[in-house]
Amino acid sequence: MHRIRILEFLSKREKASVREISKNLHIPMSVVKSEVENLTKDGLVSVEDDNVKISERGVKKLQDAKRIRG
Repeated sequence: MHRIRILEFLSKREKASVREISKNLHIPMSVVKSEVENLTKDGLVSVEDDNVKISERGVKKLQDAKRIRG
């Protein structure tokens, strides 16, 4: 569930730090760090200079999730 919330948040911004994601979504930083690591491994986000960005694959995954949720 956190994965989708993080992807939604990133889809509305060019980039964000783990701290910004944590603060805005009210998710503990340790959880955000772990989720970002997993999202990176899955190719859904990238991390550059401590900033997280959603990838094209991440945008598609988010669209698919929204379609399923209806």
